[in-house]
Amino acid sequence: MKEIYDWVPWFKELGEKIAAGGERYLIEKAKTVAWKADGSEPAILRYGDENIDPFSFVYTVASLNKSAATRSRVYSSISSTFDMSSELDLESDDGFFFPTPPGINTLFHSSGKGNPGLLWRLFRAALAGFGSVKPDEFDEALNLRNVGTKSLTQALFLVNPDEFLPIDEATGSLGFFKSVPKSIGLQEYGGLLGKIRTAFPGCRPYEANLCAYLHSSNRLRVDMSNVFQVSTNVHDDGNDHWKEFESGNCAFLGGPGDKRSYPIADAKPGDLVLVRFGRSEGRGIGVVYRNEYQGEFDEAHRLYVLWLNKQHGSLPEMTAMAGFGRAGKTTNSFRQTPEYVPTFELLDRLSAEERSVKDGPADPGIPLNQILYGPPGTGKTWRTRDLSLEIVGEAGADAESSQRKFEEMRFNPKKGTGRIAMVTFHQNVAYEDFIEGIRPVLGGQGTLAYEMRPGIFRRLVEEAEKRGDERFVLIIDEINRGNVAKIFGELITLVEDSRRIGRRDETYVTLPYSGKKFGIPKNIYVIGTMNTADRSIQLLDTALRRRFTFIEMMPDPEHPNISRDIDGIDCTRLLKVMNERIAALLDREHQVGHTYLLDVDTIGTLSDAMQNRIFPLLQEYFFDDWAKIRAVLGRNAFVTVKPMPDLRTDPDAIEEAREIFGRLPNQDPAWKEPRQYRKIYQEGGAGEADAS
Repeated sequence: MKEIYDWVPWFKELGEKIAAGGERYLIEKAKTVAWKADGSEPAILRYGDENIDPFSFVYTVASLNKSAATRSRVYSSISSTFDMSSELDLESDDGFFFPTPPGINTLFHSSGKGNPGLLWRLFRAALAGFGSVKPDEFDEALNLRNVGTKSLTQALFLVNPDEFLPIDEATGSLGFFKSVPKSIGLQEYGGLLGKIRTAFPGCRPYEANLCAYLHSSNRLRVDMSNVFQVSTNVHDDGNDHWKEFESGNCAFLGGPGDKRSYPIADAKPGDLVLVRFGRSEGRGIGVVYRNEYQGEFDEAHRLYVLWLNKQHGSLPEMTAMAGFGRAGKTTNSFRQTPEYVPTFELLDRLSAEERSVKDGPADPGIPLNQILYGPPGTGKTWRTRDLSLEIVGEAGADAESSQRKFEEMRFNPKKGTGRIAMVTFHQNVAYEDFIEGIRPVLGGQGTLAYEMRPGIFRRLVEEAEKRGDERFVLIIDEINRGNVAKIFGELITLVEDSRRIGRRDETYVTLPYSGKKFGIPKNIYVIGTMNTADRSIQLLDTALRRRFTFIEMMPDPEHPNISRDIDGIDCTRLLKVMNERIAALLDREHQVGHTYLLDVDTIGTLSDAMQNRIFPLLQEYFFDDWAKIRAVLGRNAFVTVKPMPDLRTDPDAIEEAREIFGRLPNQDPAWKEPRQYRKIYQEGGAGEADAS
């Protein structure tokens, strides 16, 4: 196995060299790094020498951990530039289990407006340790524009992974907090760090971080039903090899003779390993990460583990003497040892949460029926993906893994595989498509026959009844576009929580075509999406409104993937101001969603989003009322204005001040002028906006 913590000494050495060299040293070195393959200038170099601060630098470096090719170029260049002695494996992903920020908003300032002096002081304090950080400086850094809890704590973690931990979704998956706090004080942060250290006795924060990352991404789950024990008396000579176990993140056996009866090949990733010396001394607890003992026995093979606990403890009960084997009663002995209690408390809690996902389809925190509603582009359909994965217990760690898992979990009615079905409602969807109906089919010699065909909902219900211990999800995209009464028919009553099978008012109906008795089990969740620009909630079918929980999703201008600086354009302010004007001129249900600007990071991609997505949406909203569209856009150049031509034949036929509006031609260079975008949100559309 590659060294999974190679990045720790590398980032620590980089931080120490930056601190020792100082401001001018970092500025000079940053300008020589091979940031981009095409040689173009990265964001960190665009705002003057004073804004090349250590946090922005380290955070930018971490954001380039996307592919082996990028790592090879950037990290090799940094190693050479800073004369680094620490080595990195640049080909394997095993050495890169640190938080990878998105490639947008990696700077700890907004358009050059920040506090470099503060960041340098905080950086040096972080290198010295948590105790050296001043609460007021921590708070001040957190309040900088473009800085939040996740970015600041991740940067501190990269600077000093022995002392800090990122407060993000991965850490939260271990149950230490329900959601990432938008703002956190140093004392509260220290409290969370203390809880995590307590849960991982003897382990470093970066070890706890790796466990959190693998757990949250479902790449490694601890199997509490499979527990092994291993002795550090490897060669049966009375010597304790714990230090080799600890430093190598592994367990191993002695010579070839050890292969005769030990079931070490049975240990799988996720299995728990209890490490002992003799019959009464505990050494630690790990979870199997990789097992090299799968083929022919070799003395060089290792059972690689991630350490959850590296404390020594006196076991209250004598354990077995086997070098390796099933833990059996050894588990009870470890559970009773004070040093190992925190580890079992953590594992029991996580195990209980996983069981509740699998066995408890009636989770009070998740409505059985819900509709996500809001303006276009607020991520409703995207959210159904993540929400459905959470419900079935397969949440991904990032967008890529979530999409992969979502496709893997898609329901296949023919094979009976998967647990997430997705349909889109429209005007032509009927009961026969959704529940069941009689359909024509071609018979032999071109004859026409008819067959009874179950719809997607009935198929999903039947599969959910077979697998009653698992959760299933039906996603109905654009639920408001279909005739709900026509599509659900009598089943709209059965969807209600209290009428599900096994509930208080359990209800069945007889299906009209098949004559089957039909009820809806409580392990099916229904998630709908509704675009409020198409239809108001008040216009929805009353039966639907009464049986579904409605969750509003509005534009989020503060989304971390919306750039605050594209050639001086603050897309966050741009979106806020546009939506404020739309709400005033029309209503709040016809705003522009934040997804229209996600991952827009150049003037070219911004121009494309404005021309081909946002502008047409405004035309639709305002029915080509160009004066209002122009008002939303701050009277910039995107709406052209010309005076009415002279109509000498009948001058009284028009109003005196009439103007002709139009859309700026697509090829006009003004679409790519930063000042035209700044005019949208800058007061009066003048001043700074005039400078390109």
